[in-house]
Amino acid sequence: MTHHWLTLALLGGALACTNPNQGTSVSSSGDPGTKGLHRLNSTEYNATVADVLGTKLRPASSLWLGGELDGFDNMASVLNVDEAQYRRYFDAAQLIAEDVFASADLKAKVAICETEDDACVQSILANAGLHLFRRPLGQDEIATYYKVYAAARQLGESHEGAVKQVLRALLSSAEFIYRIEFDPDLNSTTKHPLSSYELATRLSYFLWSSAPDDALLATADDNSLLADETLRATVDRMLADPVKSSRFIENFAGQWLGARKLPEHSANPYLYPNWSSELAHSLTQEMYLYFNEFLQTDRSWLEFMTADFNFVDPSVGRLYGVPLPVGAGMQRVEITDDQRFGFAGLGGFLALSSLGGRTSPTLRGRYVLKNLLCTEPPKPPPGVPPLSAGLNPTRNVRSALEEHRKDPACASCHALFDPYGLSLEQFDAIGAYRTTYFDGAPIDPSVELAGSTFTGLSGLADTVTRDPKFSECISETLLKYALGRSITDADRSYLTTVNQEWLKETPSIRRLIYSLVLAEPFRFRHGALAQ
Repeated sequence: MTHHWLTLALLGGALACTNPNQGTSVSSSGDPGTKGLHRLNSTEYNATVADVLGTKLRPASSLWLGGELDGFDNMASVLNVDEAQYRRYFDAAQLIAEDVFASADLKAKVAICETEDDACVQSILANAGLHLFRRPLGQDEIATYYKVYAAARQLGESHEGAVKQVLRALLSSAEFIYRIEFDPDLNSTTKHPLSSYELATRLSYFLWSSAPDDALLATADDNSLLADETLRATVDRMLADPVKSSRFIENFAGQWLGARKLPEHSANPYLYPNWSSELAHSLTQEMYLYFNEFLQTDRSWLEFMTADFNFVDPSVGRLYGVPLPVGAGMQRVEITDDQRFGFAGLGGFLALSSLGGRTSPTLRGRYVLKNLLCTEPPKPPPGVPPLSAGLNPTRNVRSALEEHRKDPACASCHALFDPYGLSLEQFDAIGAYRTTYFDGAPIDPSVELAGSTFTGLSGLADTVTRDPKFSECISETLLKYALGRSITDADRSYLTTVNQEWLKETPSIRRLIYSLVLAEPFRFRHGALAQ
């Protein structure tokens, strides 16, 4: 029987992929771009089955096929499938179906009626298909999956057992595994709007890393989501969900700012005995909470480098040398008489941009240039020996870099980013404040960059904030994440408009999200095969 329902599931996928998009073609000048089929990554898969079916299983693991491009793991072009991965989808579908039907509450999400007549079976198919495929099933698709049910009954399955096989088939189908957007003409360069269900799906995986909920599907059903005011209101509602919106923070900010890598970061235990997995976890949470403050309070993005608050627990408090908080978990504190503030003052950032045994002004500078200013640092010229990762940590790193830059081939590159990192030398490799190196040599955080001078964390924060690329960088990075594809030259004109719009008033992350989801690249596309 397994062979029958798997074959029919694949057949259903083949049938559905031929359905045309019903959106009206719109012709005008800009090019909103396109992308191919977008497979759910592991995070999205686990979140989707949890939200739609209620299962606590997380079958997608690090063993599942994945990919990363431009710093993100949700980029459609690298999310491929091989035979072994497809087998994992089939196995996961069986585990999930068994788990759902072992619970009366979860089973009721699928088996929404109990009779065995055709009307009940078709209503089960329509409801499950709507939530798993993120759109209504066509009549041909309902007929296809009804064959799965009928075949299971003919082979001796009960009504409930046959519905379970239908769920397995739906979970194994291309329409569930992939986010599919349809084009009237695959070769056309004429842009057309996404359908309301495709738009709902883009929005949901952008902000929740998961499928649309019933409220979002309802706005797709009546096409109200296509209206600007509904789209903005929906963004507000989605960001107000503390559980689901936390996925946006962890998957967007966690990858862009590096917080997801922090739990695996290591530091030399002899030089930094305070470093531990507990501290790494707490610093990771602080990075998420710091970003969340800007997301949820509509605080100006231009304060990201200067805002003077932190989130601490006892381990972070000891690292920062501040009074230990009262209460469990991470506590928000505002301590203005210390030397720490802004994103670059977070221990998580400072540790991530260091080596295990010492600070690395070069790594910190490259981080600022690439992640916060969206400027790709030049690669080292061939044949130039790197500053040794094993450099004696008691040595003055600044003087070591100065010797390294005596080679003209090194100097021109390092001058572009080292100053950012050298200004942060008063924070050690795990983020603790200091005024001297291990050998007692005083730390000089003053630097020169492009003919200008600045000093320390405050100078860095001011320099980065005043750079126009700072506000442009988050809009570019967020659009890339939202679309699940790389930025193209055609996107630049849209981004210029977006930046003009969200910077008019207080430039909050929420206002940026509004501007991006209302822009054509998020709401339109052209044929997937068009050049």
